Amino acid sequence: MRAIFGLVGLLVVMAIVAVLMKQNLHATAADPGAANTNAVTAPVIDTSGNVHAQSQQIQQQVRDGLNNALQQGEQRLKDADQ
Repeated sequence: MRAIFGLVGLLVVMAIVAVLMKQNLHATAADPGAANTNAVTAPVIDTSGNVHAQSQQIQQQVRDGLNNALQQGEQRLKDADQ
């Protein structure tokens, strides 16, 4: 009798966990793009040049992206102060 109650209890717990997991998966899959609207894009690299030119191009793109992000942050601070 004890084994039957243990098995039934285990099945109930597994059913509860399954329902909770199903709800959690549906909640996260509902809107995957809402978390980050400013997604980072991969740099476009010109593969026709040599490795040094590609490296310089990537470094320049990173510098430009970093400067852009810093300017946006500065603008947000100015907007928040107003």
